Amino acid sequence: MNTGEPRRIGPYEVLGRLGAGGQGTVYLAQGEAGRVAIKVIHAQGAADPRARRRFADEVAIASRVPRAYTAMIIDADIDRDQPYIVSEYVEGPSLQELVDKHGPLSGSALERLATYTATALAAIHGVGVIHRDLKPANVIIGPDGPRVVDFGVARALEATAASTTTVGTPGYLAPEQVGGFDAEVGPPADVHAWAGTVYFAATGRVLFAGSNVAVIINRVLTETPDVGVISEPLRSLLAECLAKNPAWRPTTMELLGRLVGHQSETAQATVPHTRILPAALGTLKDTTTLGSGPAADIVIPGEGIAPAHATVRKVSAGYRLHDHSSGLGTFIDGRPVLYATLRPGDRFTIGTAVLRLTEAGELERVRLPRLSATRWWLLLFLMAAVALTVVVVVTG
Repeated sequence: MNTGEPRRIGPYEVLGRLGAGGQGTVYLAQGEAGRVAIKVIHAQGAADPRARRRFADEVAIASRVPRAYTAMIIDADIDRDQPYIVSEYVEGPSLQELVDKHGPLSGSALERLATYTATALAAIHGVGVIHRDLKPANVIIGPDGPRVVDFGVARALEATAASTTTVGTPGYLAPEQVGGFDAEVGPPADVHAWAGTVYFAATGRVLFAGSNVAVIINRVLTETPDVGVISEPLRSLLAECLAKNPAWRPTTMELLGRLVGHQSETAQATVPHTRILPAALGTLKDTTTLGSGPAADIVIPGEGIAPAHATVRKVSAGYRLHDHSSGLGTFIDGRPVLYATLRPGDRFTIGTAVLRLTEAGELERVRLPRLSATRWWLLLFLMAAVALTVVVVVTG
């Protein structure tokens, strides 16, 4: 070990350093039950007895998470100057290290990673814990499959932090974690981070990267991620998990159901039902019903340009319109929109179509009135009369 590294941490003999980051330093240690991983936390405000108690409460809750797809928390000490958390040691590289060394995952390996990590999140959320810092470095590829580590640590850090600095890794944070929504950070933030983690596994790239934290946060808040390089069915699922509004993301149980090919009634109700509308709208039904599901996905093919694409989703406050064409394909009153709240009677234009939301929760095509032949002749006569008048006035 390096000079200055601790030889013992509490009752544990330190064998070496596993890694270090902004939250603390992780050591490999030997205890009575075998090898463990100890994270010594660089926490601010740890001298506050109330903060230490909250820290203990958070760790106690996190220790109840089943160990099948996680590294179980087995001990903690909150009375030191630098509190520490002891967890099961999982031998293997992190997902970050694996992809950096061997390249992105694909096929069954990628699907297995997505399913295992979603299962871990479901188990973590099942006991009331929110990870808050899920990222490739916190997924260990163990001999028996991927394991999620460091769950509960971010919340414990917040309990001992004197500052209001956001805890987590900027490129994997959800918009609500960096001030994009006036909402409490909950399980949807982990779902967002899961999508970013799977995207990294599939591409080797961070979904929201930048030269500094301010740039990254701006991208998290404003950019619609392009997941087109991911194959289906993961592509559509990642897109839903990366929704800016946390209410639009699937829950972890819905996420897991989709990954294993089972859709519960709840999951089926949240999956958008695709409606492909022909550009000319000649054969389109008069209404597109949201039906049993509270969402409709609308695509208007373009000629020589990208198709206009938007989703209308039922939420507690009514209906939310989300444009997937970077705010360039959907318009309300002639103005482009990225997000909008719809109420019955509201109209919007997507591509070549004008749609109206009915009281029954249907998207009704608005047929623009057509002039009869007689009115056409009358309009032409009036235009000719105006033109003649202009000529007379100009020529004197």
